[in-house]
Amino acid sequence: MWRRLCGLAVIALVVVIAHARYEDRYDMDTLPWDLRPVRNFIGMWELQGKPAGRWRDLPAPDLIDFSINPIPKFGARTVNITHSYYKPNSKDVARSDYGFMPIKNATRRDPRVHVAYLTTSSMGYSMMEQGFVRGPKIITHLKQFLRRSFDVGNNGIDLEIREFERQYEQTDFHHMTMKIRAATAIETEGYTAEYKKVLW
Repeated sequence: MWRRLCGLAVIALVVVIAHARYEDRYDMDTLPWDLRPVRNFIGMWELQGKPAGRWRDLPAPDLIDFSINPIPKFGARTVNITHSYYKPNSKDVARSDYGFMPIKNATRRDPRVHVAYLTTSSMGYSMMEQGFVRGPKIITHLKQFLRRSFDVGNNGIDLEIREFERQYEQTDFHHMTMKIRAATAIETEGYTAEYKKVLW
């Protein structure tokens, strides 16, 4: 009897802690001061319709999740990043990108707000982008691309990215545009995708 009650108590505690952590991911009351330049980007963004443009190997994520990570990494507060890509005509996730975005705020010497955009794909690729925040925009450029940092199925694609530029722009609190311009070993890709904030 006591074992069963203790087991239920532990499960209830885990659920409460997990729920609290989930809610804290978007709680502006827990937003570290360093992350204020990107505060309006915090939330879960869902792709609206089909992107306009051309892509082959670098499609727009179906979900983009920017959440609060209050633990400093590399001397700066960070935003956690998750990109989710669905299987065609399904809500099942085919692959994901995970990473974080450190923010370096403006100083007297440098008035720009610098960001890094570091992601690793479940397909085994990793990217490091650097850029800045200017008002309602985040603009990043590729600094390094690691071609298969671990071995997973790649569907016959040996991706090599030579140039990559990403731009997020909020048109209002609930809507965001992502523009991608990229050059791979095979072709040039570029598109504009519209997103709506569905969780914050």
